Amino acid sequence: MTTLEARIHGRTFRLGAPEGERDALAEAIAIVEAECAVIAQKQPTVEIERVLLLAALELAANKRDEARAADPRIESRLLALTAQIQRALPAAG
Repeated sequence: MTTLEARIHGRTFRLGAPEGERDALAEAIAIVEAECAVIAQKQPTVEIERVLLLAALELAANKRDEARAADPRIESRLLALTAQIQRALPAAG
């Protein structure tokens, strides 16, 4: 087991990864860190939970655009999940 770190909005998160998944997790961490950095730069006073949620929504939207051509069922699921998250946002914030 390898431990990797993600640094997001001033906080460090340690994640364990089996050796066979280390590279994939490291790549995913880099993508999430970069997306969170863009959001945090635009909204420096926003709390970390909102930064993470906005990053997740942005990445899901990008993935939806990529998946649209591959499988329309995936797009409908992502739209439904995004709608659920957006409805939950006002309650959480």
